[in-house]
Amino acid sequence: MAPRVLVVEDNPVNLELVAALLESEGCGVIPAETADASLRLAAEERPDLIVMDIQLPGMSGHDATRRLKADPATAGIPVVALTAHAMRGEEARAHEAGFDAFLTKPVDTHAFRAALHRFLGDPRERPAVR
Repeated sequence: MAPRVLVVEDNPVNLELVAALLESEGCGVIPAETADASLRLAAEERPDLIVMDIQLPGMSGHDATRRLKADPATAGIPVVALTAHAMRGEEARAHEAGFDAFLTKPVDTHAFRAALHRFLGDPRERPAVR
């Protein structure tokens, strides 16, 4: 079965780009435009990985990740930060909030694929479910 990735991104262009990268790697995509929606979808869908922007409308990606990691039902899902805010100290703040990896925008496709493979293996090598 293809791994499913919850992508939390409020910018439609960035969401489309990340979705295209994930689909090219054999992943299914569950889109969310807000942190609130991500909490609901993570609990309902139990994705294999979450890719989350930090700057989101309403609740931040930091706060959403803290909530995900505090909930036993979603605590084991790896969460990758994907943010344009690459200022000094931001990566440490992300890890303190519970993110398992930190990537910056614009998306470096090699680093993105490396993070994806780190948490999911190579999705293209998974056997198809019949």
